[in-house]
Amino acid sequence: MSLTQETWLMTDLSKDQPVQAPLNPALKSTTETSHDTETSSEAPFDTASAKEGEGEGWPVIWLVVTILGVLLAVWFLA
Repeated sequence: MSLTQETWLMTDLSKDQPVQAPLNPALKSTTETSHDTETSSEAPFDTASAKEGEGEGWPVIWLVVTILGVLLAVWFLA
């Protein structure tokens, strides 16, 4: 074989051509038909059910747990 034949055999010209099909045909753009898009509901902030002061103790709890974890790690590694 000559050098030009080897080069021609090693070159795949089909890779250079763009593919017209989408990557995933199942993900075609469609219009929503199962839900009413004309009406809207309240904002999530307006429907939240948290009480005043609820959950304010968690930072203190995490601080204590973190300090205990660091102290235990220092004690076990010492």
